[in-house]
Order: sequence, then structure tokens, then C-alpha cells
Amino acid sequence: QIRGTRGQMSATPPPDEGPSIYEKFAGAMAYVAVRGKDGQEGIGSAFHVGDGVFVTARHVVEEKAIREIATFARTHVPLEGEAAKKSLVTVRRGDKEIKVHTVEPAVLQLSAGPVFHPDPEVDVAAFKVKAIDPLTPVVPLGSHLDDWLGQDDFDLVDVVLFGFPPVPFAKGPHLVAARGQVNALIDLRHAKHVHFIVSATPRGGFSGGLAVTDSSFALGVITQSLLDGNVPEQLGFMAVLSVEPIFVCLAEHRLLPAVQAEAWEGFWNTESIAYYPKG
Repeated sequence: QIRGTRGQMSATPPPDEGPSIYEKFAGAMAYVAVRGKDGQEGIGSAFHVGDGVFVTARHVVEEKAIREIATFARTHVPLEGEAAKKSLVTVRRGDKEIKVHTVEPAVLQLSAGPVFHPDPEVDVAAFKVKAIDPLTPVVPLGSHLDDWLGQDDFDLVDVVLFGFPPVPFAKGPHLVAARGQVNALIDLRHAKHVHFIVSATPRGGFSGGLAVTDSSFALGVITQSLLDGNVPEQLGFMAVLSVEPIFVCLAEHRLLPAVQAEAWEGFWNTESIAYYPKG
């Protein structure tokens, strides 16, 4: 039985005096530096969904050697109770001082994967890292499964895009964030599952990155620039693959974190699929 709720898809977030969308999720982003079989180096993006598990686009890591995975942004995570009493770090938000834990940027070590969606035509992959700070921000996956979506459910919803497109003359990878809106929900001739068209400039390096709504859940994973003909990718439409294939990929490989599985009450747990590794 499906336990998700359409209410999670609200376009208008409640008033929020807390951290911004950037502050909430910048620390969940990692770049993935790779090298292809031809020796050409490249970069893509990934986002943390819990328990050290990251989601990315299949084409970022498939048949490539991963050179480095690293987070970029320093994040202050608010603390409560005994943890707050023990913390020596305080930040000011408005007129309030809040005790926090600081999650520092780090180079991450791969412990599992990359693994791929069971359908080779679906552009989703995941991997797990070890020794990650347990308070690293987690991106909640939305509950908007394909069959639940109407043709215009997300039209003009505000989103924030995160990724690591190479910036000319920058000394190294840099997290880039952009605001946009959902312009359309479409079915593609060459790709399965629902895709959203988002009003932001597509650039190499955004692949595998995060599109998150102002209601603080993942719209999906950035996968491609839709082009017709031999034109620069910046002139295409940015396409975001929805969350259902992400759930399928994670569950198929027993990597779906408990924090993502809790609301589904076993929906993704079948005889062949489990939420998380046994033992």
C-alpha cells in the first residue's frame, strides 16, 4: 500500500525563519571527478540522501574511473537538548543565537558502488562512502511517483539547482547554485520516467546534481540538456529526472537509507528489494 501523500508536493512553502534552501542543502552536495577510458577527465555532481549514500546520474560514473569525491560547503547544523549544551559553536540567525555542529568539507572514500538503475536506459546511479560525518545534511526525496503526477502538478514551482559545472579560471571545483522554475512535465521519446523542464541554464558538470523545491524536498536529479541538432548544451532545456527511478535504484541495491524509507512503511521492501543492507 502506498503511504506517500500528495500534500508534500505543495508549491508554496510555509513561512520559514530558519536557514535558506542553500544553507540547508549545500553541505549535502559532492563533486565527482572522473577519468574516462580515453584518459579525458571530467566532473559531475551528487547529493547525499542519508547513511553516506549519494545519488548521481548514471552517465557521470558509468565506465569511468572515479578520481575523487568531495563535499564543498561548510555547514552549521542546529543542535537541541544535551547536544546543544555540549556544543561550543554558536551562530546568529536574526536575533537568535543557536548552538550548532559544524560539518566541514571533506574528501570522501568510496565504500560501495557505483551501482546503477536496473534498466540501462535510466540515467540514475548511486554510491556509498565511509566515515562520513553523521550530521551531514540529507536531501529528502519527494513522494511524487510517476503515476501520481498530473500534467501540470509542478508547473511554475520554484526550485534551486545545485551542481559543479566547471567555472572558467576557477582554481578547482566550486559549488554553483541557481534559482529556476518548473516550466513543464514531459515524457521523452528517448528516455523513461517523468522529466521536468526547468528554467535554468544547463551546463556540463550539473549532471547528477540536485533540483530541490522551496518546500525542501528533491524534485529529482539533473540529467541532461535537451537539444535538437549540433548546438551548445547551454542553449538546450535543462531536464530533471523525477524521484521514482531513484527509489528503484537505491532499493534494488539495498542502499535506500532508513530516513528515506520510513514514510513508505515497507512499500519498497519486496522479496527481492530491501531498504538497507542486512547486518
